[in-house]
Order: sequence, then C-alpha cells, then structure tokens
Amino acid sequence: MRRFSVRNEQGIALVLTVFALVVIGAVVAGTFFVGRVEQTTGYSTVWSRQAGEAAETGLTWTMTNVEAPTYLAIPVWSPATPSELDLGSRTVAGMPHVSYSSRIRRLNQTLFQVTAVGTRRGTGGRIIASETLVQLVRLAKPTIGVNAAITVQDPIKFNGNAFSISGMNALPPQWLPAECAALDPGNSDDVVGIRSSTGTGANSSDMNNIQGFPTKVVANDPSVTSETFRDFLDYTYATLAAQPGVKVLPSTSTYNGVGPVLDLTQSPAVCNKAAALNFGEPFRNPPTAGAVTQCQNYYPTVHGTGTSLKFAAGSRGQGILLVDGNLELAGGFEWSGLVIVRGQMKINGTGNKLYGAILTEGVDLNTSGSVSGNVEIGFSACAIEKAVLGAAVPVPLSRGWAQVF
Repeated sequence: MRRFSVRNEQGIALVLTVFALVVIGAVVAGTFFVGRVEQTTGYSTVWSRQAGEAAETGLTWTMTNVEAPTYLAIPVWSPATPSELDLGSRTVAGMPHVSYSSRIRRLNQTLFQVTAVGTRRGTGGRIIASETLVQLVRLAKPTIGVNAAITVQDPIKFNGNAFSISGMNALPPQWLPAECAALDPGNSDDVVGIRSSTGTGANSSDMNNIQGFPTKVVANDPSVTSETFRDFLDYTYATLAAQPGVKVLPSTSTYNGVGPVLDLTQSPAVCNKAAALNFGEPFRNPPTAGAVTQCQNYYPTVHGTGTSLKFAAGSRGQGILLVDGNLELAGGFEWSGLVIVRGQMKINGTGNKLYGAILTEGVDLNTSGSVSGNVEIGFSACAIEKAVLGAAVPVPLSRGWAQVF
C-alpha cells in the first residue's frame, strides 16, 4: 500500500488562504451590499417623507390662502365638464428641490375636494419621489339672522331729515346684477326698516324717509335682546372676532385713509390684503373711475377693540365690521356688508352710505338737516351674503387626509 507523507501536502496553506480570502470577500461584499441597500432605503424614506410633508403643506396652504369666493366660483365637476381650479406649483421655503402643487374640485354646492401633490426632485430636476394627498372640505360660514335694515335696542336719534332707511332688498348702488342672486319682484326678500326692543325713535315726520315690509318699523320687539348682538346661530361675536385674518383696529383716534390698496411688487398688481386699512372695494368702474377692481372680491372682517372706533370722511370698505365700543362715522363713509356694534353708533355729516344691515345698541343720525348729501342705509341680502362668505373658512370633514398614491 502506498503511503502519503506530509511532504506530499505542500500548497494546502495557499488553498486555504485563497478560500479564506474568498469567504472574507463575500462577507465584505455582502456587508457592503446590505449597507448600500440600507443607505438607499434611508434616502428613499427621507425623499418620500419630504414629498409627503410637501403634499401636507399643499393642503394647508390651499385651505389657508384660498378664500371662500374663490371656492364658490368653481363650477361643479362632472365627467361632461371636468373642471378644476389649478393653483399651480410652489417650492418649499429653504428646500429648492422640494415643491408642491394643489388643485380644487367642486363636488357639489357645499363639498370640495382639495388635492395636493408633493414632489422631491434630484439632480437635473428628475422626480425621485412624489406623494398625492386628498382632503374633503366644506365651507363653514357664520349664520347671522337679519330681519331689518337697522336692529337696535335704544331708540334712534333722528337729528335732521336728510336720511333714507330702507328694508327693501336691493343691490348696493354700483354693483352689477350678475354679481348677486336675482331679486324677488315680490316682497319675499324684503324686511322692515327699523326693528327695536324699545321705541324706534321714529315719529310721523320721519316715516317718509323709512321703507320696509311688511311694515316700516317694529317697536318693542321682545326677540331683540342683548344676545341679538352677541350670539348667532353657529357663531358668537367673540368667535367671529377671533377668526384667522381678522383686521384689528385698537386705536380710539380717527382712522384716515381707509380704502383698497394694491400690491405693486407683483405683476400684474394684486389686492394687498396685508395692508392694515384695506377693507376691500365696494365701488365699481364705471361709474366710479379708479375703482380698484382687484379688491372687489375681498370681504374682510374688521374688529374695533377700543372703547370707540372712528372713521374719517372718504373711507370705504366691505365685509363684516365688529365694534366692541362705540362707532362714529364722520361723513362720506361707505360700507357694504354687516355692521355689528356693541355700543352706540353715531353718524355725522353727509354722504354716509351703508348697504347690508346694521345691528347696534343705538343710532344717532345727525344729518343737520342737509339735503345735499343724505345718509343712506339700505338692506341688501347680497351684500350680507358676500360679507358672511368673506368670513367663511374651509373646514376638513375629518381630521385626516387620504393618500391616493
């Protein structure tokens, strides 16, 4: 029998070494591969999360910056007319590779679908991650019962005869019929001129200047209480004043220069809603040359928080005017919408025109007998509706959103 000696096993160490290197190389390669996969997965997770956060930002931006009139101008979506409002794309601040786009689809008269797409781009602008979120929203608007052109607790002080108070529903003088619902040729949308919890203050000589239906004035109305000026159907005075975007006027000094303002830093120029004394544009061109058309759909809520709020002559605005104390109008003041005053309201001088409705503790109409620039107070359901819609906010139907893909 042939025997093998150790001397015949030369080279086994090299084989073992090569085998060990192969095993170690495989382990290193496997570790590197796993690490590479984990790194890629980590990057993908981060990019996907960035896209998701951008999509959430798109939902928030849309519901924060798009106003109620814009929602209501969108036609109802259907397969035959698949129209949506495309709000374009925006880059997330400080993250040039992350952006979001959003659009709104109107599902019915009160329900809307907001869709936001978040995108993370890589080098060269290539999309490396995206996420689409959908949120169903409705417009929550205040419901404020109005059944008179002027609702007061204290009797009105009529100091002169150059005034007109009408509860007959009409458009503000410069507004176009296409801007509002059609008026009823009957009296279904008319109200009384003055409604008071005590005496109205109007005597027989004042009745020629007051109109209303089914009667000109209603005195000693038990439904008019202090709660009439504080608690509404689904809002209170306090919650209405605390809504986002309310413009606060704390000073008791007279406010001058109240009127629409343009933001000229953009092209074309847009309504500068950040301007402190920009309360929208109630005028139209024609007949008023120079009317700021960009602010005609802006109906802010304005809150006077001082003991008194005073406006100088030549001021104008629209929306909801809330006054904690007394309100004084110096003349040439024009407002379309709602005026709710917790104190007394004093109207001096000529050329004051208010369309919509006034709810206040009391009114002092001091026209000094002038017939050249009378005070006009007229009920306008359209002005009230637009003012209320200006205070509406989109509210999610649920606390969460749905991820589409």
